[in-house]
Amino acid sequence: MPALLLTLVLVGIGWILILRPQQQRLKEQRAMVEALVPGDRVITAGGIHGVLTEVEPETVRIEVAPRVVLTLARPAIARRVDAHASPTDPEPTSGAAGAPAEDPVTIDPATPVREDES
Repeated sequence: MPALLLTLVLVGIGWILILRPQQQRLKEQRAMVEALVPGDRVITAGGIHGVLTEVEPETVRIEVAPRVVLTLARPAIARRVDAHASPTDPEPTSGAAGAPAEDPVTIDPATPVREDES
């Protein structure tokens, strides 16, 4: 009888110390994912930092660099970062003297690549 009582006490302590906090974190994560809106700065489960551009029921689109947008499943968002950028974050660059950035170079895959002659 004492062994059964000890087992029940240990299972109860394990539930209180391990399972309950994990369930609470999961509930908070789901609530955070449901509350996402475009413009939020986020970090994905893979460690990618970016800004949400679109939020759909199953997916989100994240801009990780100028004109570089990734589409991810909503649950892939690990956390939301404060809207205020930290001083170590680089400022978005728009070219010299506030001019718009140049369009990216488009490379035709059918064009042969030449090596520089030295």
